[in-house]
Formats: sequence, structure tokens, C-alpha cells
Amino acid sequence: MRNFLTMVRELPFAMKILLASSAARGLSFFAILAYMPIYLYDTVGMGGAAIGYVIGGSVLVGTLASVYGGYLADRVTKINLVIALDIAIMALYLSLTVIRDPFTVTAILVLASVASSSMGVAGNALISELVRPENRTKVFSLRYSLQNIGAAAGPFLGVAAVTAGAGGPFVLSVAVIGASLLPLVLFRRRFLAPGTATAAPAAAAAQDVEREQGVEEEPGFLDVLRRMRADRRLAYFTVGGILSIVVYGPLLTFMSQYLVLVEDRDTAYRLVAYVSAANAVVVIGAQYALGSRLRPNTLMKWLTVGTGAFVVGLLAMSLSTHAAVLVIAVVVFSIGEVIVVPAEFTFIDSIAPENLRGSYFGAQNLIHVGIALGPILCGVLLQHFAPAVMFYVLIALVVASWWLYAAGCRATAATRTADKVVNAA
Repeated sequence: MRNFLTMVRELPFAMKILLASSAARGLSFFAILAYMPIYLYDTVGMGGAAIGYVIGGSVLVGTLASVYGGYLADRVTKINLVIALDIAIMALYLSLTVIRDPFTVTAILVLASVASSSMGVAGNALISELVRPENRTKVFSLRYSLQNIGAAAGPFLGVAAVTAGAGGPFVLSVAVIGASLLPLVLFRRRFLAPGTATAAPAAAAAQDVEREQGVEEEPGFLDVLRRMRADRRLAYFTVGGILSIVVYGPLLTFMSQYLVLVEDRDTAYRLVAYVSAANAVVVIGAQYALGSRLRPNTLMKWLTVGTGAFVVGLLAMSLSTHAAVLVIAVVVFSIGEVIVVPAEFTFIDSIAPENLRGSYFGAQNLIHVGIALGPILCGVLLQHFAPAVMFYVLIALVVASWWLYAAGCRATAATRTADKVVNAA
């Protein structure tokens, strides 16, 4: 606890503001997410299938677009991008209080998802820019904990805001984002790298000289995509991340799908509530304690522990639906999530070139495609096979993700060895 408080005190003032705003955005996002299906059905008049396509499609488009958002974070001042995205999200949410046309609402939700996903990528790049390397994993873990606190509180506030009218949750989210945006604007200069504000004219002049002398300019978006595609380390961890998030991302969804099949409806609802509570307590309570212990040189050991926790938790879930067994299984499973999430951020931070951190985090953000794939896969398995088969397939996926993580770590070690040989020569 003392080390934690010391680390927090030593964080740059700008980082403390960014962490607080991350919690606020988590709260505002989940306040709306819990209410969104009701809003689309009652207020906009969409059908059940259309609601699924709109919400899932928006998340998918936002995830894919975040790759360009990361590239943009490398090309502009990151804090200015964060402020602009916050303002855009506020405007989009406010528009949903008056617009009822289904096609227009769909377009707004897609744009909001793009802005939100890009915001997350820009935030990761800012952490890498503002925090010393030895503290980055701790800050990634702390940020994830704060976002989960917002995720836990958001739905309750969103439901309460409905009493103010159909647009209540949107107004609440705008107010929360606006409150977190104010210190970002007031202390914007604290987020700038040393000398950024005063060196801009000189930097521009230097760039002009470089162009005149034929020095290669910064790579374009397609060039960056080609470079990232050629980086095997990034590819291994991104695909591994997709497979693992298929398992831990939609935990509540696939457990609901499973329990409704094997238990009566009332029992299923009760057990899902236990699953949700156990997962939230572990992720919020243990995230920093475990995540802060990760180091780039011990990453594979921790990923092995995390994968083992997933396997043991899933196996236990397949054996019994007794409440006590299920809660213990979810606790063990959630330890895997607590380890794997910051491990992925730590790995990407360790391999990303200084001028491409945003782009690399944008590529890593593609793992969220797995959240959309998980419920589909589990639904198919539950429909065509015995219920327990779902857990065995999920175990196979998480073991495959471990193999890809291991391949990424091996490729990183080989690259570092080659660099040392070149430097020695």
C-alpha cells in the first residue's frame, strides 16, 4: 500500500488528471451502454435484431478505425486530440436527446464509437509519453482498475438518470465528460513534452530544411500499416489478444447463454449476478496489486500464470453450477484477466518505436474484435453441442493465445539479440 501511494504521489500532475478523466469516461460510457438497447427500442423504434446489429456494428467500426486514431495520435499533439475527441463525443451524445431517425442515430453511434476507441488509444500513447518506463505497467493497471470502477457504477447512474426523461443518461454522460474535460483544458500545457510549446517554430523550420535537403519525411498511414504488418511481434500479440479476449471479454454474456440452458430462468439470473459481482470485485480489487508486478523481462512467466488461471477457472465452470463453486471459479478466472490485460499493454509499450506508439496501440486495440466474436462462437457451440463443450473450446483458444504470446516474446528476444550484434559490430 505504501509503495502504491508513493507511486501515485510521484506521478506527473497531468497523469493524475488523465487517470481521473479515464474513470469519468468509463462511468459515462457504461451509463449509456446499459441504457442503449432500451433507448433504441422505445425511443427510436428499432427491432431486436436491428439493435444488435447497430450496437455490435458500431463497436466493430470503432475498433477498426482506432488504428487510424493511433496513427493520428503520433502526428498531432496528443492532448489536443484527446480534448477534440471529448468535445466531439459530448456533441454526439447531446444530439441523441433530440434526434429520433434510425439511420441518423446509427450514424451518430458509429461516430461516437470511433471517437471513443481513438480516445483509448490516445490515452495509452499519453501514458507512454508522460510516465517513466518503470512505472508504466503500474499506471496501465491503475487506469484499468479506474475504468472498471466506472463500469461498475455507470449502469446504476444511467438507470437513475432515466427518471429525468428519455435523454437523461445522455445528459448525465455529457455532464461527466464535461467535468473531466475542464482540467484537461485548464492544464493542457502540463501534458506537453518539455519544450514542445516553445520549440514549435524551430521544429517547423528544421523540418523545412530537412525537406530541402531531401531528408525522408515522416511515413504516411499506408507506410505505417506496412511496417506494423511486417512486425511479427505485434502480429503475434494482436492475434493472441483477439483469442484471449474472446474468452474473458464477454464473460457475462456467455455465462448467461450457458446458465439459461442448464438452469431454470430464475436460478440463471441469480447465478449471473454472482458471476458479475465476483468478477468486478477481483478486477477492481486485485488489478493494481497483481498488474503492477509485471515487468517486460518476466512477462512470459506472468502470462503463463494468467493462462493457467483461465484454464482452471473455465474447467471449474464446466463441472458445476453450484453457486459457491461458480464464484470460486470466476475468482480464479478473473485473476487471469487481471494479469493478461496489463501484460498486453506492457508488451506493446516495450516494442513500439517512439514515433509510432499511438499506431502500435491502435493496432493492439484490434483485439476488441474478439468481444464481438465471443458470443457468436459460444452461441453456435451451445446450439450444436453439449453445453460443457463451450468451455473446452474456450480453453483451447486461451492455450492458443498463450502460444502466440510465447512466439511474440521469442521474436522480441531474437530482435534484441540481433540489435546487440549489430551495435557491437
